[in-house]
Amino acid sequence: MALRSISRRHLLRHLSSASGIGSAAPPQSSGCSLRAKQFSTITFDMNELRSEQPTTSGSSTVPSASENAAETSAANIAKARSASLPPKKLHHKAVEAQYEIQKWISSNPKIAPYKAEEKLSQLWAEQLELKSEPNVLVTTDTVNLVLQAWTHSNSGEMGAWRAERLLFWMEGLAEDKSAVDEDSFVYPIPDYRSYALVIEAWSRAAVYETSRASNSNEEAMKVGFECARRCEDLLMHMQKMHEVRIDSQEASLEDIQPDTHVFHHVLNAWGNIRGTKATAMRATRILDLMQELHHYQSMGADTWQGVGVSKVQPNLVTYKTLLRAWANTGTADGADQAEMILRHLLSISKAGNVGVEIHPDEECFHIVMKAHADSVHKRRKGSSENAADRARQVVALLDWMELMASRRALKMRPNRETYRIAMSAWAWSRDIDAPKEAEAILFRMISASQLNSVEDAVDLILGGSKTSKKNVTSGTSVYPETRDFNTVINCCAFARGVGETGTELDDAEALLHLQQAKKKVFAIAESVFDSLLQSDHAKPDVDTFLGMIRACQSLLPNNEDRDAKVMELFRLAYQSSPTERPLSHKPVTTSSERLQAPKGGGCVNANVLRQLRLALPSTEEYIRAREEFEEFRRQNTKS
Repeated sequence: MALRSISRRHLLRHLSSASGIGSAAPPQSSGCSLRAKQFSTITFDMNELRSEQPTTSGSSTVPSASENAAETSAANIAKARSASLPPKKLHHKAVEAQYEIQKWISSNPKIAPYKAEEKLSQLWAEQLELKSEPNVLVTTDTVNLVLQAWTHSNSGEMGAWRAERLLFWMEGLAEDKSAVDEDSFVYPIPDYRSYALVIEAWSRAAVYETSRASNSNEEAMKVGFECARRCEDLLMHMQKMHEVRIDSQEASLEDIQPDTHVFHHVLNAWGNIRGTKATAMRATRILDLMQELHHYQSMGADTWQGVGVSKVQPNLVTYKTLLRAWANTGTADGADQAEMILRHLLSISKAGNVGVEIHPDEECFHIVMKAHADSVHKRRKGSSENAADRARQVVALLDWMELMASRRALKMRPNRETYRIAMSAWAWSRDIDAPKEAEAILFRMISASQLNSVEDAVDLILGGSKTSKKNVTSGTSVYPETRDFNTVINCCAFARGVGETGTELDDAEALLHLQQAKKKVFAIAESVFDSLLQSDHAKPDVDTFLGMIRACQSLLPNNEDRDAKVMELFRLAYQSSPTERPLSHKPVTTSSERLQAPKGGGCVNANVLRQLRLALPSTEEYIRAREEFEEFRRQNTKS
């Protein structure tokens, strides 16, 4: 049967008229979403649902009266057949429906929830015709699959509202038992998975709505914030329903106590909203609640304010999510708070955490280091004040990691990304000391690579574990790549304040001091370039020569020696083999084609030629350099 379009306002008239499905609207709180009213009128109306369901081709078609009559007749025949089926065959039909919904979810997540809701309406309508039989067509597992379809549909706020309405429909059925008179009728009752799926749906909606490109930043922040608040409200509602079930003392009701996994959904909702400290503070409040529950567990208490504390325990994922929440604020205070949480995480003892050790990994350090580095980047755009201090904080975290790796206190060691973040922080600062500090980090990276290789070899010889054998080449993975050498070279080329003393000097003395300072910075760039030429793990590329020619222009005095150095670099550039770059799946544009190195031109492209023109003030010298380049390219192409 062709797939039809589904209305947002309607789903299952059979359910609405027969059992009140859709009548139990979700409670509206102060945290209700900005577009809540748009979805608050959703009713489960099957006839109107079919008039707006999206077709597989993307077009909408409204069925004619004859089609509706034929479908109604087919539905009646299906009901009659279901009424005559024995319980085993009814159960088999329910299992087939669940399998079909699972297949829709895996094949087409966007369309799956609409088709799943239509299947649910059909099963429920057939089940209502079997009042004398136990409920075997629509079970909690079946409804949970529909909830899963909405959760993974990437529909944002709308999908979360649709999932929540199904959850409250199940709650309404359990509360209003007068909807069906037969005592033997069994209702689908929400279980732990039902609540967890809806909370996850709101968590995903918060991330989706915040990152939507169609929204302005302010609107996206508001919608994402309201989705996260709704996610938190559902967590509290889940706990309330758990207390109700405890008070009812019905053995048949499944335990729906929120656990660490459910708390993580709420933390993810708050932690992935960027640009505001309010969301990070809400995430901190959730962690405080988890820690308080965990504290009562360590005291031997079974419950605290009705919550079973044994199911809630912060772990590494918990703290990592909170670190990301503070890092995403994009502020210096957020970076400081993230570092404070990291230090607290390292101070947690095994005894103080009820026998469970929580050790930070490389990702925890990287989150905090990137937060400080991003702060450097933002400060550099406006003012250089305190940018160098932030870069030093990044290096301090690197020192900390190296110290713990040397003591082997934790099973981690700085990797390439760790050193790369530290170098980028200094490069973004454009401080006077940035070139020297970035060079020092680069050579620390090389030394760490050599040291790690030796340690891995010793561990392997002494009969290390399978993990040691697997990581025997980890030292090589720390060795800097071409882009890391380029970072230091560009740091030298763009360094600000080189040669500034802050004291009054006469013109001749000031000029001499400036030239000497710039010469030292260029010596750093040249030293890094020579190390790259001698490296067995990397080789120069277009960006390398572009940075070196730019460094000549900005750091060397305008004389014949500079022109000779520029020409030397340019000749080496077009004589070097081009570095293969990873293939891009994006379509090649005219501008990107222009920036590619010409055939036979080595590591020279349009940017290098443009920088060459700026570095060679004499037009004659530039023309002569271009003629040499074109002649070399023609000969290289022929050979």
